[in-house]
Amino acid sequence: MISAQNLQQRLSGNKLAFSFLLAAGLILLVSCSTKKPVLITPEDTDKTAVAEDSNVPDTGYPPMDTVQWNEIDLSDDYENVIEELAMNKKESYSVKLFFPFEKDNNKLSDVNQSETKLGRMAQYYAGVLLALEQLENEGVNLDVEVLDAESGNFDLKLQSMKDADVIIGPRNTDQLAVVADFGKVNEIVVVSPWKSGSRISNGNPFFVQLKTGLVEHYEKMVRHALDNHELEHIVLLGRKQKADVNYMRLIQSIASGYLSSDSRKPLRELFVDEDSLITGETAFDSIFIEEDTNCFILPHWSFSADEDFVYNVARKMSGEKGVTDVVLYGMPILFESDKIRFELFRSLNMRIVRSSYVDRNSPGVKEFRQKYFGEYNDFPVDEAYEAYDMMLFIGRSLERFGLSFPHYLDREITPMLQTHYDIRRVYDDTENDDFEDIDYFQNQHLFILSFEDDRFIAR
Repeated sequence: MISAQNLQQRLSGNKLAFSFLLAAGLILLVSCSTKKPVLITPEDTDKTAVAEDSNVPDTGYPPMDTVQWNEIDLSDDYENVIEELAMNKKESYSVKLFFPFEKDNNKLSDVNQSETKLGRMAQYYAGVLLALEQLENEGVNLDVEVLDAESGNFDLKLQSMKDADVIIGPRNTDQLAVVADFGKVNEIVVVSPWKSGSRISNGNPFFVQLKTGLVEHYEKMVRHALDNHELEHIVLLGRKQKADVNYMRLIQSIASGYLSSDSRKPLRELFVDEDSLITGETAFDSIFIEEDTNCFILPHWSFSADEDFVYNVARKMSGEKGVTDVVLYGMPILFESDKIRFELFRSLNMRIVRSSYVDRNSPGVKEFRQKYFGEYNDFPVDEAYEAYDMMLFIGRSLERFGLSFPHYLDREITPMLQTHYDIRRVYDDTENDDFEDIDYFQNQHLFILSFEDDRFIAR
């Protein structure tokens, strides 16, 4: 992990002058170009901290909404429009990063604690810096300014970004909505690396979401289950709560669409009593079919609302199933929760939908780990891989396609260290034939993580 001393030493000017010196309230301007790095230290007069969205679980995984959007496929007509779209290339691009450091409410010593918010953001920042070094080696010219979105005067900092070519972040949902609208008005591309949701910004061709939304997770899960299991063996799990009923209704609608079924509920449903998971002899009764594989879908994703329920379902199901074959489909919380142990992965043959996965055996990942260790004397966590991928992708996209780069991103799927970027245009209305009316852009890539031979395989 990056130590506080390491951070302060970076101010000395070696390489890209990696530092943010939270205690002093500095703002870093890193130049990824042939020019020397420049460090600016403007006064931070308003020390009012911006509060984190209270509805957002701080899990490192973005909260997602339940509003479905529609997508229009590529067409010859749209390709003609794209060909006429100016790339607006420049010799150098101004990139502003809004980071959730929240320096006013954190200790600088937390940078070496990976379980803290500041520790995760330090790892993310370290990944960004390594990507900037790589982009500099590739001849990509970026002037990158990093600001703390969650300390000081947010509005003042945002107004200083009118000369930006790209704004990355922030993480707070309310702040992100404001920045997205700011980008729309000023025709500046805003990239959201942490959050996704169809309600953040509408009718905004300058807004790019790198995280895949809730509906896409459910679609991937349902499609994979239907392709690999008999319909009568698939059971949808939930509680008799409003949120769960909404999740189940959405998944039933998705399944109905795939099956071209008139039924509003093509999948079997089981409402699980939470008390039975803890104190009851059984929670699943005689639902298991011994001679066939039993497939269950667990649609829960929220750490604050669902973690205990998800864990108890997995624990109880593993104990009750006996020798019956079970496959449990679930959301990233199954992979990310510290409560879920390997014996449950193995026992329930888990299939987890997730937008990212770091394969430690990949040559590219091994190379990055060595580079990161050589730079910071520690091994990277997931945030470092994610940030490295994000910054490389944005920098290379600017270099190839200029300021209009979002409109060109769906021409290819870009494999990275921990994800693929499959950016698609999102439209509000599938009946709309005006290909210029883009709602926003969003990454569509998702893995199915299968637990096989005591390790996860991403497919």
